[in-house]
Amino acid sequence: MNIGLAFETPAAPLSGVDLTRQRRTQRLVDSHLRRRGRPDHDSVVVAGNGIGALSFAARLARSPEFAGRVTVVAPPIAESRRLINGVSLRGRAADYICAALGVTHARLLSEICGGEAGGLTANRQTAAMAYAGAGGAWQFTRPGAWQGGAAGSARPIVYGTRNSRITGAMWSLMTELGIRYVPEKAESADQLRAMAAGSAPLLVNATVNGRLLGAAAPPPTRMVLATQVPFTVAAGGLRRPAEPQTAFAPLVRRDGAVDVGYFTPFRDPASPQATWYGIIARVVDTAARVDKDSELSTMTDELYGIGAALGLEPHDPEETLGRAMVPASPVRAPGPSAPGTLELKRAYSVGAPCYYADGMISAGLGGLLAAEAVIRGDDPDRAIRHATRALRWHNYLWWLETTRIPLATDLLMRLNVNLAMAYPHSAGFRLWAASA
Repeated sequence: MNIGLAFETPAAPLSGVDLTRQRRTQRLVDSHLRRRGRPDHDSVVVAGNGIGALSFAARLARSPEFAGRVTVVAPPIAESRRLINGVSLRGRAADYICAALGVTHARLLSEICGGEAGGLTANRQTAAMAYAGAGGAWQFTRPGAWQGGAAGSARPIVYGTRNSRITGAMWSLMTELGIRYVPEKAESADQLRAMAAGSAPLLVNATVNGRLLGAAAPPPTRMVLATQVPFTVAAGGLRRPAEPQTAFAPLVRRDGAVDVGYFTPFRDPASPQATWYGIIARVVDTAARVDKDSELSTMTDELYGIGAALGLEPHDPEETLGRAMVPASPVRAPGPSAPGTLELKRAYSVGAPCYYADGMISAGLGGLLAAEAVIRGDDPDRAIRHATRALRWHNYLWWLETTRIPLATDLLMRLNVNLAMAYPHSAGFRLWAASA
């Protein structure tokens, strides 16, 4: 029985940092699983083509137990310059994706970038409060490093690249795994069951349609507003607190909450001139009356204004600017999936997306761990709940800090960034940075 992660090929064994990442990822997987039995299903049909869906499908397809018995049902991946999904690929998320695909960071990044993968890595994270000065220009309080220290970590903390390019690269790396692909929108459990390659399939929902397989999907109680765009460096050059190979988090307190900004180095073959990326995000209660268009307009002004203060100019915003209002998943972990199904996206969603840069981590971890659980005949719902507890807790605390005690967060950030970000954010380095 296959109970270990296999990387690359026997002819090209891993060494150095790649071998360390493999071993640490394997130990993490083993720590969240209980059984080493045989699978309960003879085939799998996956609805969806996001990071979680593809990580899950790739890991299963590479196992002897499910080789040739994995079907993915989803529309073709839409490559677009417009930033309509996440951009911050955490180093630890890359660990999980690479483990599922059986490749190294270098191979994944090369496929994402279409060759040389320089210029998209941050090894350090800093933060400060941002505010509009008397003349309208944005200014910053004294910044502080909350991950990576003054010199930066040897471990990549984040890779700045477009989500649809990541999934496009993943699919390219999966083409030889024997996965059957059906380019249709998943509509029902019966449709998926008819496409199975076996008589006892597991039906997996990794789409945003929470009712696809008949599960209850209560209305969300929180929504996330987000606006994001790639940037080029202006003629005057980059200005502090932005620095090379550093992700900078400017926080803006307004109207009883904190808007969360994030600026990182960026690389996208579809926008080769852009070398930086920025986002402003805000969580609102669905019970409150929110003027979506007005809020997004204000946040876009913040995004452009803070970018200008950092020496950055929006790059082709008519084609690249993304603005959205999306639901946040519940604070509590979800219950088990119905027999014969796996609500994969529901299981790994840990809170407010586009907000704490943890969405790709939870998707990669959820996809990899669920596949390993299915291979071993273990319970994927339980394994994912266990593995994402810390991510869920950190996301919840960030929501509390930015929406329930914004004044205290502002004052503490002005007093001492390191103290303000110590827990859970600095402590979260082990959850975000690559394992080696």
